Amino acid sequence: MRSRSAAALVAAAVLTATTACGSPSGSPDSDVVKVGAILSLSGIYATLGPAQKNALQMGVEELNRTGFTVGGRKRTLEISYADDRSDAATTGVTALRELVQSQKVPVIAYGLGSDTYVPQLQRQPVPMVNMLDSSYPGILGLSDHLFLTRGASPTYVPGCLYYAKRKLGTTSISVITAKGEPYGEGLTQLVTKSAQAEGVRIAANSEFPLSSTDYSNAISAAVAAKPDAVYLSSVTAVILPVLKQLRQSGYTGPVIHSAGVNPNQAKAILGAQYDSIMKDNYDCAGTLPTTSQDPAAQAFAKDYQQRYDEYPQDLTMWAHDFPFIVAAAMTKADTVSDPAKIEQALKEIDVPQGTVSGWLPGDGGRLFTDRNARTASEVTAWCPGQDTLRSAMVFDVKDDAVVDPTFPQETCG
Repeated sequence: MRSRSAAALVAAAVLTATTACGSPSGSPDSDVVKVGAILSLSGIYATLGPAQKNALQMGVEELNRTGFTVGGRKRTLEISYADDRSDAATTGVTALRELVQSQKVPVIAYGLGSDTYVPQLQRQPVPMVNMLDSSYPGILGLSDHLFLTRGASPTYVPGCLYYAKRKLGTTSISVITAKGEPYGEGLTQLVTKSAQAEGVRIAANSEFPLSSTDYSNAISAAVAAKPDAVYLSSVTAVILPVLKQLRQSGYTGPVIHSAGVNPNQAKAILGAQYDSIMKDNYDCAGTLPTTSQDPAAQAFAKDYQQRYDEYPQDLTMWAHDFPFIVAAAMTKADTVSDPAKIEQALKEIDVPQGTVSGWLPGDGGRLFTDRNARTASEVTAWCPGQDTLRSAMVFDVKDDAVVDPTFPQETCG
């Protein structure tokens, strides 16, 4: 059993914050309101957390230029960051306890690990706004205190098969899954379901252990079935090494995934041959700020790239908008410290001013419908020789079917 001092050291190690002077943060008497964010800043999911933190910081700075008013006082926002080290079940839970019990933050943003936080939320409820986790089955059934700022994977996976059949001529597809990785396993279920709906045959369904570095058995089984395309089920850091070995095996056909790979990640993980490896790659996920037709998203993408010299992912838009969502909820609830009132207000707020994600508002203009905020989905294509992604199809999904698809005249022209 760890000593109390050892536990304190772990909490200190995973939390970084700039604490306001004066009244306790979150107090009605404090002009600086502190909220929490638990992100994967290191470990296997570190392709996600740092980008979220960058965008959160941009959102906080933008919000604080004018501030927001609660209880007749002008407020600014501050975020206390925690690194779950891609291990929500241990480090993440420790961070959650520290944020809620010691720092008493009234709302928390986070990326992964929803199921591991539920017991803590049962003991001490606080609204948690997820900016990433679209795993299937969805997270919102786990706890009434969870909110999701993106469409879950059923809102974009059907677009993969819809596009593959109509634009790539795909009649059969092999699926390679990271066994033991919840997001990847959920994607495989949805790809199988969508393929059946589209009349696309699953040629092979192979898998590899999440900890593996040799994917040859899974790749051999997938390629031997002679599919028209291959779908890779998992997150960026997992699927890119598989993609590299897949190309090295001699497979040159289309590769489809829902990992949100950007050019910086492709270069860093795939090495010097990244451009040829990424050729004929198609990603089905949320819309990118770089390909959006929304002026606010375009401006955000430009600012993000200039500031961080990094290609912004879809998740950066949702992270940027978190501070504005919090400010709107606190203003509506007329409190900066009561988690229950802020949680109720989250269910009632309209799409806040200052956001860049291009939200699809629900009834009455509300941001959240059944605790889920949504943006459109998109298929993007890698453009060889250009180090960039371009939109291949923008769409929505209703009742598991693609609706309102739009196609650019020339994706990589």
